[in-house]
Amino acid sequence: MLLKTLSLHPKSIKLVYFRYIIILFILCAQVRSYAQRYEFGITGFGTGYMGDINPNNPFYYQNIGGGVAVKYNLNPTWGIKAGLNYIALHGSDLDSKFTAQQNRALQFNNHLKEFTITTEFNFFRFIAGKAVNRYTPYLLAGISAALHDPYVNLDGTTIKLRELQLEHDVESNPDKYSKIAISVPFGFGFKYNIKGPWSIGAEVIYRTTFNDNIDNVSKNYATSPPRSYSVSPETWDFLADPSGQIDTNAGKARGNGKNYDGYMTAGFTLTYTLISTKCYWWQ
Repeated sequence: MLLKTLSLHPKSIKLVYFRYIIILFILCAQVRSYAQRYEFGITGFGTGYMGDINPNNPFYYQNIGGGVAVKYNLNPTWGIKAGLNYIALHGSDLDSKFTAQQNRALQFNNHLKEFTITTEFNFFRFIAGKAVNRYTPYLLAGISAALHDPYVNLDGTTIKLRELQLEHDVESNPDKYSKIAISVPFGFGFKYNIKGPWSIGAEVIYRTTFNDNIDNVSKNYATSPPRSYSVSPETWDFLADPSGQIDTNAGKARGNGKNYDGYMTAGFTLTYTLISTKCYWWQ
């Protein structure tokens, strides 16, 4: 076998280096030109829920959560943001002012892992790091998907409610509901550029879901337990109907299956924008 050694002429080497320098210059110019388009942020917020356990109170905030996001600014007015959020939810009939709900005594916890994409509209042209237009109110709307699995803590034990099919009907034998909840987030906020690339803000977002099981309450009381479950019969009866009337209530309405659940967040944001020191491409 012949082995050939490849050698480059000094002029060829200089030409290669020159091409690399030109490419690097172009890339750097592109990064600097588009720097203001990108911003990164973190958020912390209070979390609330509306559904069968809390049908009326839009200020029912019981937990906290947080998230991270990256935003692509199309111009000083419009932007597209992708985010990952951790949202803890809680609801209890005992918090209601209505006696019927208190007697029903249902409750739930849920930890949502949410991925969301939203479009933002600034009322004023907002350019981080510039002396003018340092603040603006804004609107947002988009779509999100959340992984969820309702549970309760009973005597120090965490019990997943979805697996128990507490609204299960042996005759129809329905499938367990999905752990993925799709929703439409919409909201409003206000942001202010502190200095340079740093901005702070406050925002409120409500999500209307295409799901009625965020709280594990949707349809009718179960007529009988599913064929297999992981808790004792007494525990299953209690979770299905804490009022102790499961035999009487079997088949009757446990929740309102006509309305979807929703959840909301209200909190503060901190963002960092990549800023070019040479020029503002969107002036």
